[in-house]
Amino acid sequence: MPLAFKQTILACVDGSTYSEAVRDFGVLFAKTTQTPLTLFNTIENPKTGGNTDLSGNITLGGRDDLLDALVEEERAKSKVMIDFGREMLERLKEGVEEGVEVASLQRHGSLYENVQDLEAQTRMLILGLSGQDHEGQERVVGEQVEEVIRSLHVPILLVNAPFKEPRKVMIAYDGSKSAKKALETVAQTPLLKAVERHIVCVESSIKKAQETLESAKPLMAGVEGKVHFVALEGEAVESLLGYQAKENMELIAMGAFSHNRLRDKLFGSFTAKMIARAGVPLLLLR
Repeated sequence: MPLAFKQTILACVDGSTYSEAVRDFGVLFAKTTQTPLTLFNTIENPKTGGNTDLSGNITLGGRDDLLDALVEEERAKSKVMIDFGREMLERLKEGVEEGVEVASLQRHGSLYENVQDLEAQTRMLILGLSGQDHEGQERVVGEQVEEVIRSLHVPILLVNAPFKEPRKVMIAYDGSKSAKKALETVAQTPLLKAVERHIVCVESSIKKAQETLESAKPLMAGVEGKVHFVALEGEAVESLLGYQAKENMELIAMGAFSHNRLRDKLFGSFTAKMIARAGVPLLLLR
């Protein structure tokens, strides 16, 4: 099934903890970019065999009966998931304020395969992440979400907290190509037009951080609203998250990791550590 719009904010919902927050962020960015919103639900193939008794010897004549039972079980599970998804999409659509053009879409298959197929029509992707049950506990990022982040070339918002409209955003900056690109995106697009921006650089010394920030200042020339350039020293993740908490930033924006497909390198990356530990939504930009 194709998307209803040529360009859309694609908000992926599955009925879990942050589905309403994903929708609400979708509404916010749909309004700021004047782009339609699509609430998207995927139906993955259910795992068969959960309820069927496979114990004992299977006779030659009973094999077909068993296969029929497994097929019927899978069909029943799939129907339940489809019905649940449709009801959820309708409920979430009802909560979208008037004036926002919204559609819903349900597809079979994996999240990664579907969003990759829809990338050309997606202006921004919004995903919910599992929450943190205890303070200091790192968030586990699923393999499909990893693939989505690594492969797509659109802004991706990772939602890990209830919706709160951003008033201040921290933009992590290290002078790299991806950081400069992220800053250009923030400066040139209406995604974060009305917020107070804090461009934060962490280096081994304050002097070095200040020098790195010099390359950021021309990129933000002419940007509306308050812009602060902040130099910090220390370990990058600790320092950035400490500043975010101290200044009550509602959103973190940063460049995403590269296309390296090695899982161990991904999980050793700065981006992965920020995803695992941040307590506010992250906007990943390329």
